Amino acid sequence: MAGKAKKRNWTHGLGPEFKTIILGPPLYPREPIQHASDSPRVRQIWPKIKEALRDLIDEYCIRSTIHGINYIGSKRSILERFWWLVVFVGSIYGCSQLIQNVYRKWHDHPIILSYDETPLPVWKISFPAVTICPEAKMEAELFNFTDAFYRYAHGIPNHELDANKLNMLMGILQVCDSFFHSHDLFQGLYLTYNLSVDVPSVLKKLIPDCFNTVLLCRLLQWDCKNNFSETLTEDGICYTINGFSQNDMFKPGVLHNEYVYLNETKSLANWSYMLGYSLGASMNTYPIRGPGSGSKAAMSLDLSTFYKNTDIYCRASQGFKLSLHPPHVYPRMSKNFILLTPKRDMTISIRPRIIITAQELRIYTPEKRNCYFPDERSLMFFRDYEESNCELECLTNYTLKQCGCVRFSMPRTAATRVCAMHEMRCLERAEQSQFKGSNSGEDLANSKNCNCMPACDAIQYDAESTITTNEFGKTIALRMLIFDPEKVDEVIKKQISKVEIFFTEAQYITSERSEIFGMTDLIAGCGGILGLCLGVSFFSIVELLYYCLARPVMMVHDLQQHGDRYVSGSGLVRKAEY
Repeated sequence: MAGKAKKRNWTHGLGPEFKTIILGPPLYPREPIQHASDSPRVRQIWPKIKEALRDLIDEYCIRSTIHGINYIGSKRSILERFWWLVVFVGSIYGCSQLIQNVYRKWHDHPIILSYDETPLPVWKISFPAVTICPEAKMEAELFNFTDAFYRYAHGIPNHELDANKLNMLMGILQVCDSFFHSHDLFQGLYLTYNLSVDVPSVLKKLIPDCFNTVLLCRLLQWDCKNNFSETLTEDGICYTINGFSQNDMFKPGVLHNEYVYLNETKSLANWSYMLGYSLGASMNTYPIRGPGSGSKAAMSLDLSTFYKNTDIYCRASQGFKLSLHPPHVYPRMSKNFILLTPKRDMTISIRPRIIITAQELRIYTPEKRNCYFPDERSLMFFRDYEESNCELECLTNYTLKQCGCVRFSMPRTAATRVCAMHEMRCLERAEQSQFKGSNSGEDLANSKNCNCMPACDAIQYDAESTITTNEFGKTIALRMLIFDPEKVDEVIKKQISKVEIFFTEAQYITSERSEIFGMTDLIAGCGGILGLCLGVSFFSIVELLYYCLARPVMMVHDLQQHGDRYVSGSGLVRKAEY
């Protein structure tokens, strides 16, 4: 049957129920596909890889420069090798503990505050700005606060205040004691007056004149009486000498233009708060230099107030508030001041506290060095970063968020509203809340925008004062009786106080933040501990990396290429000799 077609086998490929007919031989189960790793060549090489790894470990233990490794890997008894293993592990544990201590020291305390070896002469330090706030806030001839408030609060018939007097009263009330802001009896009365008051204008009209407040100012042979300028503070209108002008204090185009905060007209000349006075700057530069030390180089002030201007209803304390602050710092009379009561003689000896920071500390975060460099923190209103200026901005922002308005003395934009009298309680609560939060560590709503740390380069003036009583008014009256008898009556009507401000010493030691434990010290400390405990050096680390990374890769590559010609026992992966 050679000529006939060969008979084909017809089978159901997927079972008899399927109609599809598959042409071909009978189907049989196939063997599972082999994994690549189970190929005969891999199965032959894998034992040699394990053998080569053992040889590599033995070679490393014999040749390692780390102490103790050769005792563990050498041909010793199990008990002896276990003993050296325990010693080696104990050394590693002790080494890790010591390195942890070194790291903690580097991480937590890398900076030290030390004294500079070179003293700084006092004539290279600026004299502090002096801000004087009289407690008498109004001239009695212009406004009688006690009478006006009784008329307003008690509603005396036929004695109502006109609009002008009412504006004056609402303006003066904002600088009176907190009794008028917090007492529940007055809150309803203030709500009846909803008109806005230009508080600075009211205070300027009523405040005693500067020439009647500062009778005398002398620094060496310089008559400095005419160098006082008006400064707007939370205590009202005050008088400042040696402070910044508004252009030097604030950024341009940020503040409103309704009124000015600082009336100083002098501009800075050859001075910055970071670098001090430039080389070649004259002694007459601005701000004023420290002329010397001791009472002979003191700034002498005669301050006076008329008896008739004393209104104990508005403010319980009388006399003058004095604040000594750096020229570039805005005065905050509620934070740092000395109270000079009437008819007192006060001497204030000042000791500047200067801190500078090494530039090498810029690699650390401000939180670690606990200070800001000028380019690390920018304020919204102030040109120069300083802790006190930052706190004032922070208080302003927090007050605006809580009350929807700010105090008249706070820096603000044109769109920010000044709080009215019935909102003064909210102002005081906001200030108290921020004070409690900053001292207890609580996070306020604006804490992430506040975080007012000291400036890295800063100066502060520590003051010590002594006070004695005097009858300086009577003394002047007796002395003037011969020269100008007509002025005797005017002097007797005044309460006169004297102030002398001077540097204690002619030279001062500055403090410097510097690095006490840097990265080099960390590496040296860790390297010394590793060398002491394990004999580890930089070469040992490179050696360990070589045996852990480079050699295994080379070994596997050689075995894959020449696995059938590998010879064990020498610790090296090499070709067999024919």
